[in-house]
Amino acid sequence: MSAVPGQAGEPAGPPSEDQGVIANVEATEEAVPASPRAAGIAAAAAASARPEPSPGAPPSSALSNRAGRPTASSGSSSRGSSRGTAGAQASELEEEERGAALTGTGYISSSESGEAGSDEEEDEGDASELISRLKQVLSIDDEVGVKLAPPSLLPSFDLEGVADLIRSGRARRIICMCGAGISVSAGIPDFRSPGTGLYSRLQKYNLPYPHAVFEMSFFRRNPRPFFLLAKELFPGNYLPTPTHFFMKLLHDKGLLLRCFTQNIDSLEHQAGLPEEAVVAAHGNFDTAKCIRCGRAHSIEYVRRAVFETDGNPCYCEKKSCGGLVKPDIVFFGESLPERFHDRAAEDFPAADLLLVMGTSLVVHPFAGLINYVGDEVPRLLVNREKAGELTPEMRALGYRRGFNFGDGNYRDALFLGDCDDGVRQLCRLLGWEADLDALMAAGQQSFHPAYAAPPQEPPQAGFAVYQ
Repeated sequence: MSAVPGQAGEPAGPPSEDQGVIANVEATEEAVPASPRAAGIAAAAAASARPEPSPGAPPSSALSNRAGRPTASSGSSSRGSSRGTAGAQASELEEEERGAALTGTGYISSSESGEAGSDEEEDEGDASELISRLKQVLSIDDEVGVKLAPPSLLPSFDLEGVADLIRSGRARRIICMCGAGISVSAGIPDFRSPGTGLYSRLQKYNLPYPHAVFEMSFFRRNPRPFFLLAKELFPGNYLPTPTHFFMKLLHDKGLLLRCFTQNIDSLEHQAGLPEEAVVAAHGNFDTAKCIRCGRAHSIEYVRRAVFETDGNPCYCEKKSCGGLVKPDIVFFGESLPERFHDRAAEDFPAADLLLVMGTSLVVHPFAGLINYVGDEVPRLLVNREKAGELTPEMRALGYRRGFNFGDGNYRDALFLGDCDDGVRQLCRLLGWEADLDALMAAGQQSFHPAYAAPPQEPPQAGFAVYQ
């Protein structure tokens, strides 16, 4: 697995070719085959609806490809065919229709279900009437094995709907997925904003391309840009945001199953979340080791080296080695932490609510995690813009992965705006606003930066760039 630089605090996600690496989590999405009863009714309705073929005409194959399977085309029979040949062809056609009906699959919406298909009127060959008759037959009810569109899991697809779910006690195992958007208001710059992003700042070091700073081959040749970046992001220089404290509040109330974060800033821990509650998908500054001999080094050892001078590399304390020491942040060509795979495989099937905050969902396999909660688990996206959506083209082809905020949505809620605004509104709806303020006040009182953060203009509220 390899990593792909992403947002602020999430520099090292894996590239797209590594999608689907989460062991034992892939969910199969099979359509439900129709039962023999439904198949028989479908065959009968199709037979009654089809006009009589003229002598010598090829048999119709209107039903033969309902399952998307290729079918053999029937050859035309001559006007002078024998009774035995005609009987054989009729039998063959009947068998073909029976097989097609039995293997047919499909999904229908709840608006199409519940009506028994028993219309016996003759169809004079009108194609639209045939399609209408087949829809009636195939939407008899759920007992025939046709998969119905699920009912709405939320009273509304917004913060109010999610608050209602939590208040009702039906959300007790909440997973949070976090990206750079939750840390921008802390003063941590993102990576991609022109002029102010970290990639732009590093260009003065003549990087061949911005994300070279997270490539092992480049790091070995020129570690200075990375350690300049490390000085910007080192834990202890930034106060956690309201969104970080909101996750601590969920933990304190016994509702947080896990926080999966792309960020490397460790602000989740600084907000008070215990180590066990957080999965740092792309690593962080909590641990470090020599890339040559593998020797572990304390983060304080790395901190001293980083802050001695601008961009000062950190070398192995074993004099005979002299290798570079790197915080355990996932670079290109490096595997994601085993803990990411282990916890994802166990946690997502157990979740009953998914909160996705401050991420554009473009870095995989992290982005794909939204698909690994159960089909009956509500999901909320809090972000400056929509992300991770299922496109209309994918939906038309039968795909069900990704967020769906349009037609057919039954579980995905959306808040467009800053993460801090979103969690504050949610806390207000839940009656938790005083609890959140108390946590933030305690966090501010105990915050003493280990080193002075680099001077910079404070971000303006409402203008965070989530990339």
